[in-house]
Amino acid sequence: MNEVKMPRLGVTMQAGTVANWLLEEGDFVEKGDYLFEMETEKATVEIEAMNSGVLRKIIIPEGQEVPVNTVIAILAEEDEEINLSRYLEEKSAEEATVQVAAAVEAVAEKQEAAGKVGGGGKAAPKARQLAKQLGIDLATVIGTGKDGLITEKDVQNAAAVTETTAVLRIKETIPLNHVKISMSENMLNSWRNIPQFTQIVSVNMAQVVKAKKELGGVSINDVIVKAVANVVREYSIVNSRLEGNKIVVFDDVNISVAVNSGQGLVVPVVKNADSKSVSEISKEIKALSEKANNNQLTFDDYANGTITVSNLGSLGIETGTPIINAPQSTIIFAGSIQKTPVVNEFDEIVVAPMMKLSIAYDHRFIDGVTAAGFTNAVKDALENLSVHSLA
Repeated sequence: MNEVKMPRLGVTMQAGTVANWLLEEGDFVEKGDYLFEMETEKATVEIEAMNSGVLRKIIIPEGQEVPVNTVIAILAEEDEEINLSRYLEEKSAEEATVQVAAAVEAVAEKQEAAGKVGGGGKAAPKARQLAKQLGIDLATVIGTGKDGLITEKDVQNAAAVTETTAVLRIKETIPLNHVKISMSENMLNSWRNIPQFTQIVSVNMAQVVKAKKELGGVSINDVIVKAVANVVREYSIVNSRLEGNKIVVFDDVNISVAVNSGQGLVVPVVKNADSKSVSEISKEIKALSEKANNNQLTFDDYANGTITVSNLGSLGIETGTPIINAPQSTIIFAGSIQKTPVVNEFDEIVVAPMMKLSIAYDHRFIDGVTAAGFTNAVKDALENLSVHSLA
């Protein structure tokens, strides 16, 4: 007999969900065959069987999240005698504990509400009679009479409030998927634990637009990612994270690129972007976007990002204040390019393709002056861009 356990696919992984069993009870599985699909906070991956045998019992059903190393199924020989009682008892005990806890909590909440809102059950006889006629729960009525006695007036007031209070109708309740759960936890962690500040500059994108046309087959975002990667080599302090009382500065420039998917916004990584051409970066981002749309991103696709680039310009968003992708220290946000009247070096008013660039920094160790150096360097790199710098 072999236990199938919820695997740990990363050092930070705490739990996983059985998204889909690929076999049914009674089916034979070879070692290395895909047994089930596991949904984590970052991706959905197919999990291979570590042993051969018959899938004798599925303990954890589809859609249920369990901690890492939880036994989720049993593999054994077809005629092997096995005792499943221990696993089923553990599952039943866990479910019973959850149900009891929920029941206790519900009773406690009801008692607390009655104690805080109600008038201790003291009500004038006429008030009780009126409450019965109007269908008013006396536990929800605050008595204004002597020693908190509920009067007829109190019941009438409660009835009036009930009639005039609109009931909020719920259209639907949407559970968070694994991508949204991961995003929720990461953003909350970043906002709580990292004091952040944002610098915003206006960038003349004329040279970027020109380079895009000359190269062909690349996007504005591809060019921005490459330009940022080039600047990061000179301002490595932004390519870092804070670990305890130490700043860890990375040599690799791995850019997390925000892309949309059917599950939500995800941030796969273009590794060593500084050593790649813009054409190579473009192909890699397209491949990652396709994998994201097909829900096929792997842990390796997400791993080891050192700085993030987010671009909502194609959606018409002019500017924003991004939240750092923890545990990184810096995130660059690019807005849309707008034709804007500006004053040139000859004091002439001309129309230029301008873009707002917002960069958020970890203020625990990056100060305003240091940040300004990187912000202005990115602005300068974009405004003085050449096709040669994108090779």
